[in-house]
Amino acid sequence: MEINVGAVISANRKQKGITQQALADFVGVSKASVSKWETGQSYPDITLLPILAAYFDVSIDKLMAYDAQLSSTEIRRIYTSMKQAFETQ
Repeated sequence: MEINVGAVISANRKQKGITQQALADFVGVSKASVSKWETGQSYPDITLLPILAAYFDVSIDKLMAYDAQLSSTEIRRIYTSMKQAFETQ
C-alpha cells in the first residue's frame, strides 16, 4: 500500500487557498516540513494527523489516502452469504 499523504495535504491546502507557511504556523512546524510532506521527502509526525485531518475537515483515512478494499455493505453481503451457507450444511 502506497501512502501519499503529501499529495492529499497539498491538494487540501490549495483548495483552502492557504500557503505552506500558514499551514505550518497552524500545525506548529516549519514551512520546510510542510514542503517535505508535500513532495514526499518525509511524513508528518503521527501526532499531527488528527490536527491536520480536523483542519482540512477530512478523516484520517482520507488524509492518508486510504480506501477500504471492501465497503461495509460488501462485507455484510459476504457475511450473510457465508452464514447462510454454513446454516444449510
